[in-house]
Amino acid sequence: MELTWIKLLVFMACLSFPLMVECRDRHYKFDVVLKNISRLCGTKPIVTINKRFPWPTLYAREGDRVLVKVVNHVKYNLSIH
Repeated sequence: MELTWIKLLVFMACLSFPLMVECRDRHYKFDVVLKNISRLCGTKPIVTINKRFPWPTLYAREGDRVLVKVVNHVKYNLSIH
């Protein structure tokens, strides 16, 4: 009788293991805009993402799928690395 309970517990643990290591989809949206920054008595426009400078950090683990939507509101082209 004890052996069947142990087998049942091992079987249930094997079924629940894939749920613990499941990968995730991570969604990010970047709005690229110009923002005027004042430094040392001078104002100049800089490119920001979501009105932040330095830019936001992407977080992901191995096996995750990262989806990034970039909307460029700046008048010139840019590349994101």
